[in-house]
Amino acid sequence: MTPLLVAQIGLTLFVFLMLLQSAAVMVYFERKLAAFLQQRVGPTLVGPRGVLQPLADIIKLMFKEELRPGAADPLLFALAPIISATAAFAAFAVVPFGADTTFFGLLDQPMRLQVADVNVAILVIFAISSMSVYGIVLAGWSSNSKYSLLGGLRSSAQMISYELSYGLSLAAVLLIGNSLSLTEIVGAQSGTWFGFIPRWFVFLQPIGFVVYMIAGVAETNRAPFDFPEAEQELVAGYHTEYSSMTFAMFFMAEYINMVTVSAVATDLFLGGWHGPFLPESLGWIWFLVKVAALLFFYVWMRWTLPRYRYDQLMRFGWKILLPVAVLNLLVTAAGVLYFGL
Repeated sequence: MTPLLVAQIGLTLFVFLMLLQSAAVMVYFERKLAAFLQQRVGPTLVGPRGVLQPLADIIKLMFKEELRPGAADPLLFALAPIISATAAFAAFAVVPFGADTTFFGLLDQPMRLQVADVNVAILVIFAISSMSVYGIVLAGWSSNSKYSLLGGLRSSAQMISYELSYGLSLAAVLLIGNSLSLTEIVGAQSGTWFGFIPRWFVFLQPIGFVVYMIAGVAETNRAPFDFPEAEQELVAGYHTEYSSMTFAMFFMAEYINMVTVSAVATDLFLGGWHGPFLPESLGWIWFLVKVAALLFFYVWMRWTLPRYRYDQLMRFGWKILLPVAVLNLLVTAAGVLYFGL
């Protein structure tokens, strides 16, 4: 095998392992941040400052008994968490997270820090993220439980309602970037305006960025849009009947989807790996900092805002967010057409 192929395989395995680790890191980060916001301590016993608590949780889940309702569909019940986890991993595959590199001269030609270099990456992410709801719907239906079924139905309705605004916010960025490639869109955001303002699309698309983040929170079923789970109403929603590692797979998929939404927002709106004070070869550090800031926003929202009522969720999605997204797209199209943005 050529050195480039070996490096590509190594990069793929590295990204896979980092996504696995990101779920554990997010569990610890969320527990500590929630404790801070509520003036508590959080995990402290397992490891220094409780840093090994996620590892202890994984070991506990691995040794827990796998339970399945007698009336559940055995095939679909087992397949649902696999679909959710697979879609979560696959969506990140087309996300670039750094500039081309030769790994300190070890390669003859530069390699892109991206698992799969696809020139229609945004369409791939949009398609895969739309497929991830099937895992939740199948989990709700195959469990043969009223609570689980209601959670699955809520998830499908929520996805349909907010997917439109999600796609329209992406379309506005595509008009400015004039490409479906995430790498080319990040490249279009290099440099500055007036010598000090970064050429990030968030300054051209502030409304699109807000719409994207709201729709992204809803797409990942996070508070205040966590209706598919809604512990106070549906016990645990679509994963009520799941236990052991199948239960863990749903949560892993949720956290990886959060990372993917934040990474795509970083590439589309926040300049990707471009930033001051660091050479382009170390731009992945800026990428991680921006993703971490958006993930902090995710967790902050969960422990600050109350959950909406379901009718408020639908009303906000169809009567407020969608018209704002459409209007933003029309204004962006007019700006590109008449002012050459």
